[in-house]
Amino acid sequence: MTGDYALAVTTGAIPLVERILPRSGVLQRTSSNGVSTQIIAANVNMVLVVTSIKWPAFSDGFLCRALAASSWKELKATIVLNKMDLCRSQDEELKNRILVTYNLERTGYSLFPVSCITGHGMDELLEHIRGMTVVMTGPSGVGKTSLVKYYNPSLEVRIGSLNPKTSKGKHTTVATRLIPLERNTAVIDTPGLRMFSIDHIPRNDLQFCFPEFRHCLGECKFRDCLHLSEPGCAVKSALDNGSISDIRYGKYVDFMNEKDS
Repeated sequence: MTGDYALAVTTGAIPLVERILPRSGVLQRTSSNGVSTQIIAANVNMVLVVTSIKWPAFSDGFLCRALAASSWKELKATIVLNKMDLCRSQDEELKNRILVTYNLERTGYSLFPVSCITGHGMDELLEHIRGMTVVMTGPSGVGKTSLVKYYNPSLEVRIGSLNPKTSKGKHTTVATRLIPLERNTAVIDTPGLRMFSIDHIPRNDLQFCFPEFRHCLGECKFRDCLHLSEPGCAVKSALDNGSISDIRYGKYVDFMNEKDS
């Protein structure tokens, strides 16, 4: 698994792995079979959830699933809003909505609008991850490999284009790989995903995967409140006064309903 630490012995010129050391900082999702879990990367300090306003289109669902998966494993997560060079006047409303919904004050996640073309925000993002091993995840075509290429221009990688009919990306990264950027800083590049399934997260644990809920937990009228239709719910009160985003709360409800289906 990419990111694993191993004990190895050298026999002649070939090192042999004796055992894999215990993992920490594991990002995982539910496999496509819907039963088992798939480990995406191990021993990481942070998850970069890479998205874009368009090409491909922004998805609250994908972003919230990836953030929930990170929070469930107690991994720090950062949102990277890539391809800001494509943002036009007609995209301003969506851009502002994303910045308001997912800002650090409101959700607890840092958010970096960036562009690999203009360099906007790239220095700030590098400073944010300096000294860490981070794993990138996101839909196909959002520019994960382009981000790595920006920081490591000598890297031999193939960067794909979007399908002009579907606006979906092609899987130019076919295997997960760890790429050093500078001393003590490395990025794990992963293949693009069509979706980020979180079926492995128990239904009752989803409330702990939304950081903005945490100040409300324990304040509800009922100890076993799931923040859906129960009276005296502190999360619903925070939603009503605007301190919790209706979009984020709506995704929580969607995820909870999926567990019932």
